[in-house]
Order: sequence, then structure tokens, then C-alpha cells
Amino acid sequence: MKKLLLLSITIAITFFACKKEEGCTDPVATNFNSNAEIDDGSCEYTPISTNLTINFTHTVDATNFILGAVGTLPYTNNAGQPYNVKRLWYIISDITLHAEDGTSNLIKDIHFIDASEVSTLSFITNDLEDNNYTSISYTMGLNPTKNISNAYVNEDFHSKMFWPEFIGGGYHYMKLEGNFNDSITFYNTHTGPTNGEDYSFIHTDIITLVTTETTSEAIISINMEINNWYQNPNSITISNNGIMENMPIQMQMKQNGSDVFSTLIN
Repeated sequence: MKKLLLLSITIAITFFACKKEEGCTDPVATNFNSNAEIDDGSCEYTPISTNLTINFTHTVDATNFILGAVGTLPYTNNAGQPYNVKRLWYIISDITLHAEDGTSNLIKDIHFIDASEVSTLSFITNDLEDNNYTSISYTMGLNPTKNISNAYVNEDFHSKMFWPEFIGGGYHYMKLEGNFNDSITFYNTHTGPTNGEDYSFIHTDIITLVTTETTSEAIISINMEINNWYQNPNSITISNNGIMENMPIQMQMKQNGSDVFSTLIN
């Protein structure tokens, strides 16, 4: 009897001595157990806020965009006209991420891009909410609710982008300027609310962006394909006549804008 009891005790001691401790084995976790040999899936982590960077890039026929190509006309539009770009200013508004669960996250209300100013070619938003984002939308220009004269007198773009009162007031959507055909002939492709009409438009792209408590950074690039302003579905010929008072051309530019923008998740 004593031998049997001793054997049982020995077996029990051996069992507990051989049993490996379970727990969280990830040193990064807040509940890391240095004695644990088997991870039991209980690890907990301090949530990491996601910093979202949005970049604005520009191409012509999918090649890198060169601003201010003095003395050269490196690009050719759909009408066969050689041209360059000396100025590119535009406004993007209501930049919004849309999630699988039906919620939307407004990232930035208004952003002004000057292709010659590096500081305007990106911005960072902190603490992006964790979610499964499936699309992004933004407005080219300003919708009528936002596009009101002197509404942005304290913004850097106010003096650069105001739209004359006698043709509707408010602000330009875009100023695209340069030379065409030769080095002394200028064009000004200026879009905006001609005669109070709304020619802004919303662009939406399908994306896959999943942010979790362990995601520290996300990058989205929004690209403008400049040649597409002048083609598909409308072939627009560049001229030295302004288009600010030309409602048919403003509408054609809006229609052509459908494939000007694209979005890339880096």
C-alpha cells in the first residue's frame, strides 16, 4: 500500500514538473509571460494609432510629370498639339474613406495642391480609425455648398484661386497653364463655376485598406493623368482663348475628368 501511494505521488510530481507553462510568449505584448513556453493566444497589445499619408502625384501618358519645361514642349495631347505645363494649381475637397461596415471617415475637408510646392503634395492625418476601408472618394474642386466667394480668405489659395464675381464668383477648381505649339503661345485651362453652374465632380475608387491596432502607417497616392483632361470622351483642342466663360467646354472638362484620377495604396 505504501509502495502504491509513493508511486502515485512520484507520478503526480513528474506530471506537474513536465507540464509546460502556457501564456503569452510575444515580448511585444503587454501581458508577455517570460515563463510561458506555449503561446495560448492570450496576448494583448497596446493599440497603435495609424498615421495616414496621402500623396498627390501627376503624370502625362503614364510618364513622370515635369513642371516648367522651359523652352521645350515635351507632351502631346489627343489633338496632336505639343505642350508643356508651367503651372498646375487645383483644389481637392471632401476626401473620404468608406468602410465595409457602411461607415465613412472624412479625412480632409479641403486641400490645395500647387505642383511646384512640395509641401502641398502630401498631408498626414493621425489616428486613423481601425476599419476595413473599401473605397475612397473626393471632389475635384468645390461643390456649391463650399464654393462661396471669400469663404476662404485665410487660406493660402484664396488670392490664387478666386473666381470673378461677374461669372459666378467662388473659386477656381483648377489652373493648368503653359505653352503649346511653340514657346511663345500660351494656354490657360481654368475650370470653375462658370455663371454659377456646378462643374465640380466626385471621383470614387475601389481600394483595399485594412487598418488594425497593429497598423502604424498607411499611404495612399492620388494621381492626376493630365492628358486625360483633353480626351475621352471629348477631344479638346488647346487654344489661347480662355475657357472660363465657356460653359460647353467646362462641361466637357467635367466629363473628361472621369478617368483623370486614380488611387494607389502603397
